[in-house]
Amino acid sequence: MRITNSQKLELSKVFKKNNLNLLDFEATGEYQEFKIKFKHDYFSFAIEKTRDDAYSLTIFGITRKNAQTTSSTWGTTVSKFDNWCKQVFSELNSTTGWESFENTNFLNTEFEDLNAQFSDIEKLQTKENIKDLKARIQLLNLAPEKLSIIENKLDLLSQKVDELNKFDWKSLFIGTIASLIMTFVIPQEASGIFWEYIKSSFNNLKING
Repeated sequence: MRITNSQKLELSKVFKKNNLNLLDFEATGEYQEFKIKFKHDYFSFAIEKTRDDAYSLTIFGITRKNAQTTSSTWGTTVSKFDNWCKQVFSELNSTTGWESFENTNFLNTEFEDLNAQFSDIEKLQTKENIKDLKARIQLLNLAPEKLSIIENKLDLLSQKVDELNKFDWKSLFIGTIASLIMTFVIPQEASGIFWEYIKSSFNNLKING
């Protein structure tokens, strides 16, 4: 028994119809198994073929971290996958209204950062993180003029790593990202996934003074 390529293609069409980007997901499995998982969180949808037109599903949805398991036909499987995709898209593209770099101390800003300079390693790391964020933003399918604004702002941040101390650079970073969101250079419908891209790109940027 196996999940056929035509069945996987059908799932792929559902996935793309819901405006999800495959680069943010991992697709695994062969023969009778297939699984797709969001790279940056626990959301996943796994299928195992148990017999002709009978499938065991293991679903990690948006509202629960415990797996939901069920059995279904292929038609019901596609319907459940479509619903899962819709929920994931909605979650990734919705803000909570509570996002704040200051509240979470996202860049690990400390009092000692007031006068501390970046080390050579930290400069390289930060510039690589900015490059990674620029690459991810390409996936948002923004208008060219908006994409140009964002890239110019990020290029300036990269240059300022060599000029500013940690505190001043982190303050500039926070202000830049906030202004891009508040002025709608980043559209509201894309702000959720934009935050995910920032968290992923700067996951290791916990620079201590």
